[in-house]
Amino acid sequence: MIRAAELKDIDAIAKIIVSAWKTAYIGIIDPEYSNNLNYNRFIKIFTENIQKKKETILVNDENGINGFVSGIKHDNSQYDCEIVGLYIKPEYQGKGIGKKLVEEIIKHFKRENKKNLIIWTLDNAKNNGFYKKLGCEKKEYKNIEIGGKEYKGVGFNILL
Repeated sequence: MIRAAELKDIDAIAKIIVSAWKTAYIGIIDPEYSNNLNYNRFIKIFTENIQKKKETILVNDENGINGFVSGIKHDNSQYDCEIVGLYIKPEYQGKGIGKKLVEEIIKHFKRENKKNLIIWTLDNAKNNGFYKKLGCEKKEYKNIEIGGKEYKGVGFNILL
């Protein structure tokens, strides 16, 4: 079941993000970054994001939280909405959870009359194929700073 994230989900969300980073970008980013991720930092970030409604955060809650997606709306941008995070527990990847989460956040953005979605990720990461299968198109490139280093990023776009 996909539902809005609640404060009680923060521990699970933080654990997912830390575990996903350890596998998602192997060979692309400096492993020191993912090995040193601060779990408590994510607790603080997501507590504030949920309490202040800074993002729309949806969780997949089937036998516990095994994935989440977060998105934001933009007012003064070429892209009026953005998926800023999509994380699935590594052992649940490839089971359709990510697709369901993206479909749900797209429905949310459509209800908000948003039309042009962007998803930034690292170029040549394994998630690039996933976004292409969803119908997203590579639109833009920019450098993305992670852990004090810059990496080639790619923006996948989908019209809603």
